[in-house]
This record gives sequence, C-alpha cells and structure tokens, in this order.
Amino acid sequence: MTEATTSIRPERAPRARETAAVLRAVRVIRRARSEGRSRGDVAYAVYAGVMVAAIVVAPILRTIVLYLAEPAASAVLVAVGPAVSATVFALGCAAFVALGGVRGPALLTPFLTLAVAGNGHPRRRTMARPVVRAVLALAVAGAAAALLVALVLVSVGSASVGGAVAFAGAGALVGVVCGGCWVLGQRASTAVRAAIVSGVLASWALWAAAPGVSAVLPWGWIAAVFPAGDVLSLGQSFALGALGVLAAAALAAIPLLLDGLRGPALLAQAQRWQAAGTLAFTGDLAMAMGEFRAVPRRGRGLAALGRGGGRRGGGLVGVFARRDLVGSLRTPARFVLACAGCLGFGLLIAVAVGASGVAVWIAACAAAIVGFLALGVWSDGFRHAAEVASAPPLYGVSTLRLIGLHAVLPVFGGVVFSAVGVVVGAVLSGLAPWSVAPWSLALWHFALWPALAAAVLGVLLLVLVRIYDSTKGPLPQELMAPVPTPAGDASALVVAAWQADAVILSCVLVGVMAASVAGGSIGGVLAAVGLGVVVGWMTRRRILVR
Repeated sequence: MTEATTSIRPERAPRARETAAVLRAVRVIRRARSEGRSRGDVAYAVYAGVMVAAIVVAPILRTIVLYLAEPAASAVLVAVGPAVSATVFALGCAAFVALGGVRGPALLTPFLTLAVAGNGHPRRRTMARPVVRAVLALAVAGAAAALLVALVLVSVGSASVGGAVAFAGAGALVGVVCGGCWVLGQRASTAVRAAIVSGVLASWALWAAAPGVSAVLPWGWIAAVFPAGDVLSLGQSFALGALGVLAAAALAAIPLLLDGLRGPALLAQAQRWQAAGTLAFTGDLAMAMGEFRAVPRRGRGLAALGRGGGRRGGGLVGVFARRDLVGSLRTPARFVLACAGCLGFGLLIAVAVGASGVAVWIAACAAAIVGFLALGVWSDGFRHAAEVASAPPLYGVSTLRLIGLHAVLPVFGGVVFSAVGVVVGAVLSGLAPWSVAPWSLALWHFALWPALAAAVLGVLLLVLVRIYDSTKGPLPQELMAPVPTPAGDASALVVAAWQADAVILSCVLVGVMAASVAGGSIGGVLAAVGLGVVVGWMTRRRILVR
C-alpha cells in the first residue's frame, strides 16, 4: 500500500501544482479587476441603483400594495393566492430549466472559462462563486415577492405575522429550488431539458385537475403555505418542511451537476454572452438579441413553396404566408412560445377590459409586452423587408407591399390565438371560484364582444409597432454624445429610451385602447387608432428614406 501510494504521488504532484498555479492566476486577475474599479465608480453605481429604486421601483410597489389592500382585491388575492403561487412555482421551475440551455448560472468570461475549465480541478470549486451568487439572488427575490404579498394580507387582517414569515421563508426555499433547476438546465441536453419541462408542466396540470395529490407535489406545498389564517396549521408546517427538504436536495445536487458541465458548452455560453454584452453596450440591442435566436434545425422536409413555385392557391399572399409559417415551424420552440404568448395576450386583454382603476393599465401593459414579444417570432419577414428596402426589388413588388405580404402570418396567428385567450379568460372568470370579483362578473355578464374587439385591435396595433421597430435601423451616433446633468452623464437614459421606444409605444396604444373599452367609451379607441396611424406614417417615411 505504501509503495503504491508513493508511486502515484509523483505523478499527481505536477498536476496539482499546475492547478494551484492556475487558481492563483485567476485570483490575481479578479483582484486586479476589483482594484481597477475606483471608489467613484462604485459610488456612482450605488447612487444609480438607489435612485432607480426610489424613482421607479418604490412607486410601482406602492401602487401594487395599495391596490391589493382594497377589500375587493384582497378578497380575490385570498381566493386565488394559493393557485397563483403554485402556478408561479411550476412555471418558474420549467422556465429556469429551459433558460439553463441559453444562459446558465455557472458563467464566467471566456478568458476565465478557458483558465478554469481546462484544468483538472473540480468545477464545483472553480464555478462555485457565480452559482452561489445566482442562487442567493433567487432566494432573496423569492422571499421579497412572498413577503410583499404576505404583508398585504397581514395589513387587511387576513393572515398572521407568523404565517407571513413562514410564506416568506417558503419563497426563499422556492428561489433555491429554482436555482437548482437553473443549474440542471445548464447541465442537461436539449432532449432532457424538453422532457423535464414537459414533466413539470404535466405534474402541475395533474395538481390543478386533481387537488387530492397536493400533499405529494411541490406545487401543493407552496399553495398550502399561503397565509390565510391566524395560526400556522400542521399541514402548513408539513408543507414548509417538505419545501425545506426539496431545497436541501437541490443544494446537494448542485455540486454534482457542476462537476458534469462540459468545457466546450461553458466556453460557448461565455463567448455568446460576451458578444451580446458588447453589442448591447454599443447600443445595438437587436443584434444582441440575435445572438440568442434559435437556429433552424428541424422541419427541413417542409417545403416553403408548393408545386409550381407556390403561385397556386392564393397568389403572392399564399406564397408569403406559407413561407413565413414554414420558417417559424423550423424552430418549434419559438413557434410554441409565439402561440402561448398570443394566447396570454388575449387572456390579459380579457382581464384588462373587465377590470377597473389602475388594474386596467397594469393588465393592459402586461398584455402589450407579452403580445409584442410573442409576435416577434412571426416578424422575421419584416426584418427581411427592411434589409432589402434599399436594394432592387428582387420579388417584383415594392417594399411596402412586401411588408404587407409578410404581415399576413402575424395578423392571422395573433388574432386567432388571442381570441382563444379571450374565451379562456371568460370561461375562467365565469367558472372559477374567484368569480365573485367585480371585474370577473362584469366580464362574464357583459359578453365577450368588447374583449374580442379589443384583442383584435390590439393585435393589429402591435403588428404595426413590430413593423415600425423592424425599420428602425442602427443606433444613431448622435445619441451616444454625453448629456451632462447634475447627477452625471445621462446619455445611457437616452439610449435606453431609443431602444425601448417600441415597447413604450405598445404599452401606450394597448393601454389607451383597453382603458377606453373597459370604460365603455370610444374616444380612447379612436385615439389609439390615431396614434397607430402616426406610427404607420413614421414607418412609411423610414422606408422611403432608405
């Protein structure tokens, strides 16, 4: 035994010394980078964070708390809180598993990845720091969100302080579990990630359809911990303990998952995010997002053109509609997300039309953002038309007509799936146990036509904004000029406003339209249509300038 041990040690010693030298070099680089940040940079970052929290975050949180503290809203919160908590938990786990394939928590710069991924040191040590930060951030975010809801219930007398603390702890445990799912998604292959996401969603559907299985599913545990009483019951204590065991299992599995990460995959993610960060820093957000666009790998057997060049059955309209549909089907995950996003847009429009007060704008803005992102999957044709606007007309049609031909798929798909979402929202509001809410009764008894009309008009407006955004072009260099203010350089705010103008326009158009329909007035609808005409005129001017 002694001879074998002594014969192995000389072989391991050079490798151990090489690994230690690499780790020392990594520490030196990190120390140099941290020392390179001056105290002024750190102070400015802290100042910017505090100002954003005070000016943007605090008013939004105050508005949400005041709205949820109203008697009608708090009654709805108590009724739907457990179901919503379980749904958010399930969707969060599925989303983080899927996100791991694009951007995992174990992420360093390409240089550091090359330095630590190619040595023999276990990755549970070399990749521990970013993973610990990510899990802690998720735990804090989960606890903060749960505590916000719990404090609202405590303020209205629907829950005790102990129940609020227990729910906040459950939120932290949920964040830890989501962190484990994130690492799992980074470690697993594409097929395994798809299977895990499908399994999570199937278990959530089983929990929703059969409440009797709540005791054995994590979604039932978080629903049981939701604060809705004076004391913490035995079932809530058991559910909290079960969540604790699940979080401990996730923490125990993270080192094993980190050791299984492959060096080429880590380097590919690091290079992609560095390129995206560089493009985003220079103001080219469209190119930065393009770094993460899925590459078509499936559906190669689907013909984009029919027999005879696709001239039969609909002419050019049918040709371009089929071409865009086949192109989107070649990335199935994006296609499914587009359908689900348009369905969610219709559901949120149904909620906005039936709501009142500030809830109309909250639901409408959420619907606008979801719909704008969902329609982006079917808007590749707009980007193609914008790119060839300055070239000779290869298809024998003008640029404006080319954009109109590419608008067939997003308009048709958006209208169909958003209408389905409106119907789903109406059914849920009429059949669910929380239908005692004023907005749900109004939606169910007022009929579906206002919500359907708002959804269709909203889709048309969002498609118009998508065309406007596709023809925007690169960031003008004059916007990068310094903007001196007493608080410092504000050029970053100008660039951010230029990048987010399409999202802001979407929220304004859909919000004005939904608020008008909810109030039974036609003035807001006409105003939204008028703003849409202005956006169309600006888009046409951009195309003609090219």
